[in-house]
Amino acid sequence: MPLKFYGMTKRVAYQGIRGSFSSMAARAMAQEPFEPVETSRFREIFEHVAAGRADLGILPIENALAGSVHENYDLLGEFQLSIVAEHYLPVELHLVAPVGAELVGVRQVSSHPKALEQCSKFLEERPQIAKISSSDTAGAAQEVARLNDTSMAAIASEEAACEQGLQILARSIQNHGMNATRFVAVRAAPNTTSAANKCSLLFTLPHQPGSLARILTAIADANGNVTKIESRPITGKPFEYGFYIDVQAASEISSVARAVECLASSSRVLGLYEAAAPLF
Repeated sequence: MPLKFYGMTKRVAYQGIRGSFSSMAARAMAQEPFEPVETSRFREIFEHVAAGRADLGILPIENALAGSVHENYDLLGEFQLSIVAEHYLPVELHLVAPVGAELVGVRQVSSHPKALEQCSKFLEERPQIAKISSSDTAGAAQEVARLNDTSMAAIASEEAACEQGLQILARSIQNHGMNATRFVAVRAAPNTTSAANKCSLLFTLPHQPGSLARILTAIADANGNVTKIESRPITGKPFEYGFYIDVQAASEISSVARAVECLASSSRVLGLYEAAAPLF
């Protein structure tokens, strides 16, 4: 759902530059004019919002092809920010290069690691092309444009190619056409909307047989539908894990959080918000 700022300063932090998928998600989620706060790392987004240098942070949390962005799950646990909205952004990835380049002559491609992963089949079929990780897709396109070397290419959006004056050598090179990334918006204050029908939770469990099963049963009894579950290691506790879970419910979403709280060793509501409509 688009977010309404209601007189806020409208500073929105995201990773990358204009043309990155995060910048597109920021425009889709905020809609109203805002001041972009561009960062090179996901951690900086959390730091900006926590310190009040940005009113909102936009984060990719999972991709249909490459799966979870684990770094952002860990940062959600580390920082005391609240998820207030989600958005599914269609992702179409292209091989872009300076004008005059030809696919047969490309020897190096750079992009965000998740974008490289989403295009693994295309790249595996071309072993002569070396893969280079970059902080974001649009930044990779910017660097390719700066160097203006026809043997170098980037994997990025069409918007990034247009922004940097690059040509598209190969279109839609992702592993599958049905590709999208789920983004969430975080801010310091939690949501107060009565329209919330989805919640994100972080919890730990006692080491007892059936403890996770009991939580899932309690969620089902509260008419909650689990749409995502992710386990992440707990720092300082080797081979112990915390669980991140997304639950959607037609009504009384807060009762799901209470059900988890009653059975977990510890729990925290990461956000109550309105579920976005799925793309596929």
